Amino acid sequence: MSHLDSIHRRERAVELCEQAQNLANMGYLPECLAKIEEGLECHAQCKELLALKAEVEPRLAAIEEALEKAALRAAKRRHLKDKKREDMKLADAARVLGVAPDCRDEAVLKRAFKKESLRHHPDRNRGDADATRRFQLVNDAYEKFCAAIAEGGGVEAQAPYDGDAARKAFQAHLESLEIGSWEVFADVYRRVQYDAPTEAVKNQGERKQAFAEYQNARLKVEKARERADAAKLEQKHKQAFLGLLAEHAFVDGSATWREAGPKLREHCRAHKDARFGLLEDDVKQRAFEDFVRELAATEKAAKEARSRKRGADFAAYLGEVEATLLEAAPDAAASELAKWEALRWSKVDDALRAVRDPRYACLSSDGRRREFDAFRRARVEGLGGVFKEEKKRSRSRDRRSRDESRGRSSRDRSRRDDSRDRSRRDRSRDRGRRDRSRSRDRGRRDRSRDRGRR
Repeated sequence: MSHLDSIHRRERAVELCEQAQNLANMGYLPECLAKIEEGLECHAQCKELLALKAEVEPRLAAIEEALEKAALRAAKRRHLKDKKREDMKLADAARVLGVAPDCRDEAVLKRAFKKESLRHHPDRNRGDADATRRFQLVNDAYEKFCAAIAEGGGVEAQAPYDGDAARKAFQAHLESLEIGSWEVFADVYRRVQYDAPTEAVKNQGERKQAFAEYQNARLKVEKARERADAAKLEQKHKQAFLGLLAEHAFVDGSATWREAGPKLREHCRAHKDARFGLLEDDVKQRAFEDFVRELAATEKAAKEARSRKRGADFAAYLGEVEATLLEAAPDAAASELAKWEALRWSKVDDALRAVRDPRYACLSSDGRRREFDAFRRARVEGLGGVFKEEKKRSRSRDRRSRDESRGRSSRDRSRRDDSRDRSRRDRSRDRGRRDRSRSRDRGRRDRSRDRGRR
């Protein structure tokens, strides 16, 4: 990872940390934790993100534990309520409503239910702690009679109520109608109150609970969809920006954003090209640097491929002129192995340079020597010998003598410059003295002339 890439990742982690902090302050702890995980993927050692994660995780765990306990309490209440309703016999329900146990007339049952519910309603019996219980008994009794009418028999023939399945069916019905997460339950209920999945839910409280669960799930889906759409749009804009970069020749492997950015901006402004303004500045700079990095890698790979091809061509050329190479070996070498061992690059270089083959000129001197050493190694080892690398000529002594001569000449030159400077200073000092004496003489003459005139 390059240093610039690490800086970008650090800046992205800091930005995500600020977003996560805002979400935590608003109470969106799961979204805050998701932002923290995304930031840690960019920069795993960010202290701010780790501290925020250590603060958010206990809060989220406490909330989830409280929700689980509340759900268990609600499930227990529903279980006790269903059990109490199942335990109620049809005769008990008839005694609560004040009708006969074999009554199946819906009008009679509605009038009895309305009368008893108004009589035992908690708002009409303020101060009576038992009014709520009696009101609930009236509701349960009426539901038992309704179930008996629907099933055509008593409570024993009634199928058990599955609250989870009813709520899931109600949520699936809301999803089929594409109810948004921003809609209000009252408005939605007016539209779906007579639908079968809505009526299958036992009471309004369960409908509201199912609607709230649907809203939370729908909100997550909508946010994920928005993020996916934003990522697709950004990728599309990025591809358009990369196409803009590919159209300009000055964007090569050595280009920098400081130099190329203003040129691209002026070009797009002059030609009314909107591709430059599709992305944010930091995203544009990162895309440009990634593009230049890939371009430089491609150019480097192409250069290495060309270098390998030139090396292979030169090796093939050495194979073609192998007899000429052996002629450059010393005469004392009798066998072919001895000739290859005694062969020196300086002799071979002189012989090959005289031929002037283009495969010789396409490589540098160091490259030619490397290929020749590899070629000679293969020949020596193929003949059963031990390859000894040719000693390179040491130029340290020549360089030292050259430096010493340069030092002596520079010292002599500095001495000459010093003497020349001293002579210049002396001449300048003498010239100044003459000028001052002349000015004094001129002043005396002027004063004497003025006295003569007076």
